[in-house]
Amino acid sequence: LVEPANLPTIFAVESLLPAMRLLGTLFLVLAMLILGSYNTINSKLMYQTSCPTLPLGHLPGGYHLFNKPWLTNLMMFGGEATLLLVFYLRRSSKRSSAHDDKLQESLLGLRKAPAYIFALPASCDVLGTGISAVAMMFIDAAVWQMMRGAVIVFSAMFTVIFLRRRLYVYHWLGIIFTVFGLFLIGASAILDETATAKARGNASAGIALVILAQVFAAFQFTFEEHLLTGYAVSSMQTVGMEGVWGCAYMVVILAIMTTISGSDHGVYESIPDGLHMISGSGVMQLLVSTYMASIAFYNFVGMQVCRKLSAVTRCLIDCMRTAVVWGFQLALYYGVSSKYGSAWTSHSWLQLVGFGLLVLGTLVYNSVIRLPAIDYRRMNLEAPRQLMQATWSPTVNRAAAWGWGPQFGLHSPRNPESPPASPLAAPFGTVKSPDGSMETSGTYDMTMQGMEDLHATVSKS
Repeated sequence: LVEPANLPTIFAVESLLPAMRLLGTLFLVLAMLILGSYNTINSKLMYQTSCPTLPLGHLPGGYHLFNKPWLTNLMMFGGEATLLLVFYLRRSSKRSSAHDDKLQESLLGLRKAPAYIFALPASCDVLGTGISAVAMMFIDAAVWQMMRGAVIVFSAMFTVIFLRRRLYVYHWLGIIFTVFGLFLIGASAILDETATAKARGNASAGIALVILAQVFAAFQFTFEEHLLTGYAVSSMQTVGMEGVWGCAYMVVILAIMTTISGSDHGVYESIPDGLHMISGSGVMQLLVSTYMASIAFYNFVGMQVCRKLSAVTRCLIDCMRTAVVWGFQLALYYGVSSKYGSAWTSHSWLQLVGFGLLVLGTLVYNSVIRLPAIDYRRMNLEAPRQLMQATWSPTVNRAAAWGWGPQFGLHSPRNPESPPASPLAAPFGTVKSPDGSMETSGTYDMTMQGMEDLHATVSKS
């Protein structure tokens, strides 16, 4: 029983809860935006930083740019792998374990995902992120970030081919807007290259590589959804396990690269030289350490964003992230040094129009913007599709979907019986809970948090 004297304090605390939740949501949005943007900006800054190198034969060591994309890729997977430690620490906690295991057993089933099942998606991640890292050496960070929007096109193709899923008119319209936007962005980069003293062909090569990388990223989406369906696996475990597999792959790949002849100290990519460059530059040490930490926190915060926020908010964060990267690149160039960042060129207006089409395509594809004369009723009555954030990593994108099929609980947006939109008025006025014991009218809060709250209400009833 509560003492009457304590009631005013309890009511005061409860009155502050909405404001506290709002502040928490704003913090998540800001953290996701800053961390996601920083990952891209940091990668480009590393490639633009000169560091001391090892001597080459009889020649003394000098300084050159840190062009080590595959070593950078190893750092990224190292940051992801740290989440596996966090996953097991949370699991070993008595209070966390009691709640999470019970929730997982009731909602996701008892099938545990074996470690080897993450190997194939991780191999796609290695190729996608590695090729993408090479591409960043040739093009501006903002162009690189925008061209990653091609993942929507390839993911749509693979879901039709491999997962036998239908695309509706609004999907195809979103893809058309995206393709036109990507064309304008790529054209602006190539035209800027021909108008300056930059090496010819670099922009074309960078754009081709980043588009190729999105093919592997789309394969990763497809493999994760196909292979992990029916397993009780959290997004944190997925990111952590793929980080571990990625580190293992990268160690082998880097070992092979040190035996292939090339222009980097006689090999394709010299790891001893890369480690020497990092140890000899305080700036590089700062960039590397903050990059790995940012990768880990970005993935963790991304999962919380997917769990707590609606589809509209997540899409807007994704679009804002690209704008932040572009704005920061301009600020670096004009406010710090022309050595860093990128300038506003005579063809930047073309890039701006392309970015607008890319944003429009993403929002139309995810039905965040609903076009007139398009029938969305069938979509409203179907199980929700996985939301595609154009520039988020595949593993973070997957955090929005906890599997597919009847073995998954009400809080999963993949459950065929879960409400269909985010948020959407019940199409026939009332909706019955899966067990038929409860009716709800109005709108559902189709965030992960809202679905968990609804599940708790249904369980109590």
